Order: sequence, then C-alpha cells, then structure tokens
Amino acid sequence: MEKKQEQRLALNEALFRDVNERIREISDTFGQKDSSYDFLCECSDPECAERVILTLAEYEFVREDSTRFVVAKGHATPEIESVVDQANDHVVVEKEGAAADVAVHLDQ
Repeated sequence: MEKKQEQRLALNEALFRDVNERIREISDTFGQKDSSYDFLCECSDPECAERVILTLAEYEFVREDSTRFVVAKGHATPEIESVVDQANDHVVVEKEGAAADVAVHLDQ
C-alpha cells in the first residue's frame, strides 16, 4: 500500500477517535468507570456507523498509546495495523508505518 493511501486511512480513523474522545469527556463528567458506553468503531471506512461497547477504563487503555484504535471485529486493516487485543464485539489495533506516524502526529 502506498504511503498516501496509508495516511488517508489513518486520517479517517483519527476523525472517529476525535468523536470517541468527546464521548469519553461526557462520560467522565456524568458516568462511572465501570459503566459501559457505546463508542464508534474507529476503522478507516468513513461510512462505518458500527458501535462497540467499552467501559471508560477499557477505552482509556486503548488511548494510552497514540497508535492504538478500537474497531469492530472484522474491521481491522492488516495493511496498516496489527490486532493487539480482542474482546467480544471489538479488537484493539495498533497502527504501523506511515499510519502510525499520522496517528501520533494527530494525537498531540
């Protein structure tokens, strides 16, 4: 996969991550760490509307590393990421190469 395409896919995923950050901020204010919330799948498909269910603690685990994203099962893009953790309805992926560079840059 060429670098520009990797970067575009990573930008799509970063947009979904921004929405999930707003969900986390609202949940931090009104929720509890052990409550579950619907987060958006952070895959590279700009048309994806799937939800994944995580506690705030689980989402914070994903966000500890700028290169990690949470995606619905079957939504990982092996050309730019590796699965590093699995749950019932989602997987945690870690970006590689140019996609990782974009993820880190956009998370600053």
